[in-house]
Amino acid sequence: MITQLQLKNFTAFTELAIDFSPGINIIIGENGTGKTQLLKAIRALSGAWAHGENADEQLAQKLCRLYLPLSEKVGGLRRSGSRRKALLSANFNSGRDVTAAFGGSDTAVRITSNGNITPAEALFIPTKEVLSLARGLNSGKADDETINLIFDDSYIDLAKLLFNRVEGNLSKRIQEDPRLSSIVPRITKLIGGRYILKKGHICFQAGQYEEKVGQSVQNEETSAQVFKSSKIQFTPSESALVSSAMTAEGFRKIGMLQRLLSNGSLNPGTTGPLLWDEPESNLNPKLMRDLVQALLELARNGQQVILATHDYVLLKWFDLLMDKGKGDQVRFHVLSRDADTGQVRRDSMDDYRAIEPNAIAETFNELTKEQVARKMGGLGK
Repeated sequence: MITQLQLKNFTAFTELAIDFSPGINIIIGENGTGKTQLLKAIRALSGAWAHGENADEQLAQKLCRLYLPLSEKVGGLRRSGSRRKALLSANFNSGRDVTAAFGGSDTAVRITSNGNITPAEALFIPTKEVLSLARGLNSGKADDETINLIFDDSYIDLAKLLFNRVEGNLSKRIQEDPRLSSIVPRITKLIGGRYILKKGHICFQAGQYEEKVGQSVQNEETSAQVFKSSKIQFTPSESALVSSAMTAEGFRKIGMLQRLLSNGSLNPGTTGPLLWDEPESNLNPKLMRDLVQALLELARNGQQVILATHDYVLLKWFDLLMDKGKGDQVRFHVLSRDADTGQVRRDSMDDYRAIEPNAIAETFNELTKEQVARKMGGLGK
């Protein structure tokens, strides 16, 4: 779990510090304010490449693979026009702190760190869905150099995780782990089935999880009927498996979350931060409420979530559905550019109504006013 991030002279940021909630964090901002860049910085600083041997070179390589600078050198990520070193620093709840610094012509970073416990690696879900790409990215037949030119590591890393095989009996894990039993069936119901790995393909299997009532047995001592506890099991429909590419893109986006939970790549309370860039893109607005419910449930089970969004509906559902009585902690972080300096600044608040500036809500209000004016036929002008 990350507690704080600091960025100086790095990509879009002159200087930025942000304190994260252990629950859900929502990063808001107009295009060009650095939301995705911020998420990728967390991904880079939380990985083993930032904490093991040869970390100076390995972290530099990872930053280049996540951001793809034109110079193909980490120095290309220093903020344009700055003569000072770029700096990235993160604090984790494990007690580990890590700071990386580099100049404009550097090919490696200089790392300083405190603490002995390596933080759990963050899991990054990019804007586009990856389920339909995973087979090609993992086939071994495609040329690695070509793949690296097309995709940054946020896509390649996720494709590998989606191809992880389920460890042990998934139905048994869902039955025994209350975290999985409350989340996986919800997501499966949302998309009408589940994505599974079969013969090197990620396929969609229609169906749903159902509670199977245990059979009754007779107690030998009392002759009374005793019922065995019920079980939650996936019941497939009679329809055939279909390629993930034949399912709706919005379902594939949610399916990535279902797949990661099912194969253990995402394990609430154990995994590092879940970073999700624009989860609402290509998603039917009708599914938004259920997605927010699932993310809140993840956070209630110990999973830190950090989202970047442009979407008013997603924001408002978090505002309406969060329940402090259940321990929900939702923090909003607004990125905006200073009108005078053009520098990106950050404002954080725990109350949706306190968001300022809120370009998303303002745009939605303008749309509503225009709709009302059209219905009134210009009355009052």
